[in-house]
Amino acid sequence: MLSVAIIGAGRIGQIRAAVVRRSDSAALSAVADVDLGRAQRLARDAQALATDDWQSVVARPDVDAVIVSTPTKFHVDAAIAALESGKHVLCEKPLARTVDEARRMFDAARKHRRVLKTGFNYRYMAHVRRAKELFDAGALGPAPLHFFRCRFGHGGRPGYEQEWCTNAELSGGGVLIEQGIHILDLVRHLFGEPARLLADTRRFFWNFASAEDNAFCLIETAGGAMAQMHVSWTQWVNIFELEVFGRDGYLRLTGRDGHYGPPRLVWGKRKPDHTRPEEEIFEFPAADDSWKLEWDEFLAAIRSSKESAGSVPHGLDGLRAQQLVEAAYRSATERRWIEIPVLQFLSQGASQ
Repeated sequence: MLSVAIIGAGRIGQIRAAVVRRSDSAALSAVADVDLGRAQRLARDAQALATDDWQSVVARPDVDAVIVSTPTKFHVDAAIAALESGKHVLCEKPLARTVDEARRMFDAARKHRRVLKTGFNYRYMAHVRRAKELFDAGALGPAPLHFFRCRFGHGGRPGYEQEWCTNAELSGGGVLIEQGIHILDLVRHLFGEPARLLADTRRFFWNFASAEDNAFCLIETAGGAMAQMHVSWTQWVNIFELEVFGRDGYLRLTGRDGHYGPPRLVWGKRKPDHTRPEEEIFEFPAADDSWKLEWDEFLAAIRSSKESAGSVPHGLDGLRAQQLVEAAYRSATERRWIEIPVLQFLSQGASQ
């Protein structure tokens, strides 16, 4: 049994804890949170240790893996301490606030030969998984595909200005790094490696001190295809809509969970005579199994690292997404296209 500790007992930590408790190969052994009462509530059902001292948790010799689900500012210190103590780490997105912080985490994982995985659960949502299968099978025609576009947002909630994710000191930015990083990761996962981008950020409504509530991004891939992204905290009716078009048709993904509606995928098949495409519709259960599937892949990476003498999987996807977010903020500030250099380790194939 893998002994697991969670640092950060908020909403995401609670979701992660539930997945660990349902696992037949892992057990929750410790929970740390600055709010001791919250740590105790999460630890109670698993009969795990509860503490407000995360440093003592990462130092425990009986802990094999650590889930970091704190506000982003604290990811770098907690994750590096865990990696240096010989623990594998699953860290929520974004991996860090800056590329420099993410690089330090990435380097620590490589140095200590431990798995560092970034929490991009959107990759594992049912309609995204099915879309990936169709892409890989060539359902939309040859590469490069033509264009990718996404609208993703919600309208916030009362008191949103007081939440940590809207405080750039704690989160690293606003809607771009909080929600947009998921979409930037999906551009890479489904569409192609970005080569350059143009972005703009705005604060239309919310009285945030230093964070944007809308972000717009135009991305050109290394293959010459184009991607558009708009993420918003002034989308008064929740929306998650993602489309990809190629020579032979298109895919349209809608819904997610909760107030976004159930996940749905439409596969449109272009006809040679250009009459209305034939559409195949895939409906999926509203229950979200993405967290479990992501956890299973983390466990598989740990097992692989023990069995293989090769390179240990590392946080490349998180580092790359961080690079794209930072480039987008720079583009918004400098009002110009930003070239995206290829990361040194991008071709090694150990992306987690």
